[in-house]
Amino acid sequence: MKRWLLSLCMILALLACKDEKNEAATANTKPVIKIGVMLPMSGELAEFGQNSRYAVEFAQEDHKDSPIKFDIIFEDDTFTPSRAAMIANKFVSVDKVDAIVSTFSPIGSVVSPITDKAKVFHISLSNAVNIAEGELNFIDWQQLDIAAKKLVDYLVSQNCKKVVSFNQERVGNEEMRVKTNRFLDEYGIEYKEFYFNPDNRDFAMMMQKALSFGADYWILNSYSPGQDILRKEMLEHNINIPVVNIQCMGMSKNLQLFDNQAFVDAPDGDERFIKRMAEKTSSKALNIPAYAYDIVNLIMTANEDFYTKNGRIADDFELAEILKKTKFYNGIVGELEVQENGIIKSPSVMKKIINGNSIVIAE
Repeated sequence: MKRWLLSLCMILALLACKDEKNEAATANTKPVIKIGVMLPMSGELAEFGQNSRYAVEFAQEDHKDSPIKFDIIFEDDTFTPSRAAMIANKFVSVDKVDAIVSTFSPIGSVVSPITDKAKVFHISLSNAVNIAEGELNFIDWQQLDIAAKKLVDYLVSQNCKKVVSFNQERVGNEEMRVKTNRFLDEYGIEYKEFYFNPDNRDFAMMMQKALSFGADYWILNSYSPGQDILRKEMLEHNINIPVVNIQCMGMSKNLQLFDNQAFVDAPDGDERFIKRMAEKTSSKALNIPAYAYDIVNLIMTANEDFYTKNGRIADDFELAEILKKTKFYNGIVGELEVQENGIIKSPSVMKKIINGNSIVIAE
């Protein structure tokens, strides 16, 4: 009896092993797509980078039953362009990725020439149009034409006649300045401009010159820490002029500094996404992760569509063509429109900082 039971156990164990091997063999027959994702997972923008990693992992989870196996290779670019260039070259030459995702204009600007030369598909979470140059480079973020008009429409609604803008000398900020000025000119709003580099920590003299202009609003066209330092100095000197900007305010390390101030921003994603993020983090920095989800989901979905129709993996040029031909996608941030120039149009909303939270307001 004991021998019989022992034999039965051995047979069952062998069958179980066989099933596991069959499952593994089936899984291994799936074609593999490698996606290199660089994010600022440490440094001043680490909150956005880590949250975006969660979002990318959500997209990967949502495609777990795909006929394609999607491998994600994460790298921390620390929001440093020189490091991002090294990572991009590693993705291309060592990891042999099929697609690259980058985040923010200063990073995307150094990555896009590398991917263009290597002929590797690339989407940057950015609105700097120079990044989209080349057949395989795309950008996806709220478009500055739309965002700038929304900002100036808000200023007009507040009966604003004069503004001062403080402009950080970076690629993305320069485009914001140019687009915003175009609509300021169109609406006849006077403006005076000041410029500073990212290392500036003292705005006292600049603020005194700005005050003499008598502006109704100040546009803080700067990422943190610049905008935070400038705003803190304003409050310390009892300067109560309201401030606005495009997207930068929502990325502040200290939202309380901007209580009751309005800005143009990207949506935070749909209810399901917001709920999933709440299970991972208490952070309210959700719009950049939402776009990270949509970007990776676009890459995965386009690859799946091509594989289903053709029985093989798309090359980089075919993948780019799929995105452009499909044109409209329903993203968790709203409708996405892929244009022939590689720019993916997406919506913008007006928000206001209320009790440390950014709240969408009526336009």
